Amino acid sequence: MKLNIKTILQSAMAVTVLSAAVWAAAPKTEQVTAPLALTQAKANTSLTVVGQWWSPSNAANWPAVYVDFTTGSQSLINSGQVAFFSHVNGSIKANAGFEIRTVTTDISAVSASDWSTATLVTSLGSGTWYEYDLGSHENVAIQPLTVLVGNASGALYAVKLNNFSNVGQRVVAGQLQVKADANIEFKAL
Repeated sequence: MKLNIKTILQSAMAVTVLSAAVWAAAPKTEQVTAPLALTQAKANTSLTVVGQWWSPSNAANWPAVYVDFTTGSQSLINSGQVAFFSHVNGSIKANAGFEIRTVTTDISAVSASDWSTATLVTSLGSGTWYEYDLGSHENVAIQPLTVLVGNASGALYAVKLNNFSNVGQRVVAGQLQVKADANIEFKAL
């Protein structure tokens, strides 16, 4: 009988030790009413700016394409925060009431706080936002350049040029015309 009681006591002791170990290792739970810290990741939106057919010999008068990042819309009528203008609508400038600044940081790492240290520019185009690649004969985006678009309140959007697509040329009334679409991504800051 002594042996059975001793075995029972040892088993009970083992169960107690095991229960204490499991309880100590169990994850702690939060109160239902405790506030949770959330970090909101701002997603990038892709947009193709549809370029206009025009003559490269008259690049200064190329019809501008205005982009409104709030709605994601584009128009040939003066609206939105920026305008894509000049050769194949490949250049970008701020619309009235806005300004653009640049940072040499990928768009994924840009935040509104970069506005104060970013470089103010009037516009960006060939040699500053994209460059002609002699090997591929394409206009290629300069990386990791990101354009910040803002107003007197600070940065509103970050914009990155990815590439150009739908590059084409045609002859109309004996005059060469070209076009391309600028593929960009942007995010609200």
